[in-house]
Amino acid sequence: MSKTKLHGINYTLSDGKRAPSVTTIINDTLGWNKQVLINWAKRQTMEGNDADAVMRDAADTGTLLHLLIEGHQKGFDIDTKDFTRNQEEKALIAFGAYLQWVEKSKYEPLASEVMLVNEELRVGGTVDNIGKLKNELVLIDWKSSKYGPYKEHKLQLGAYIYMYEAAQPKAKITKGLILRFGKEDGKFHVHTLKRDRIELCIVAFKKIVELYYMKNGI
Repeated sequence: MSKTKLHGINYTLSDGKRAPSVTTIINDTLGWNKQVLINWAKRQTMEGNDADAVMRDAADTGTLLHLLIEGHQKGFDIDTKDFTRNQEEKALIAFGAYLQWVEKSKYEPLASEVMLVNEELRVGGTVDNIGKLKNELVLIDWKSSKYGPYKEHKLQLGAYIYMYEAAQPKAKITKGLILRFGKEDGKFHVHTLKRDRIELCIVAFKKIVELYYMKNGI
């Protein structure tokens, strides 16, 4: 599988219109993490780097990590020809951290890259992973960023949980997890979103969706 198979997804509503993704709505509407990004871009420029190129490189490395995890869970090989050697090396380091976490946690994956479309909110999104952890149903978002998670990441996770439970009424997610896998140190970092925080994120995301559509209607 190549990176083109994982990204470029279109979410279509029942009326045939295209639904914006959860990440599009959050990124377009909020600016909570804007100053952090500006400061990072300034540092990159001062070091003589192209901030946009660095960001694209990191995004491609993250894409490859997602593919490696999906391939491991589903038992298929990953085509890395679309990625640079540096991206492959970093993704493999992060993948090693994933394998360590799976071994330690005894995580049981049930589904990966689950595409969802919510007609109520008119949004779409793709859940990284759903599985069992100590007999609890959990929803997981993989990250390969060095820092975080930021509040936007928690909102994203809460939105996915809401959408998944709406699509699967009998399912009840006990908690959400944001897993960060180091591309340089090969370590994993587990960030847990408990049910009370999940509910708060869901309320906040609904308001953000409302604001997003109001903004686009102005």
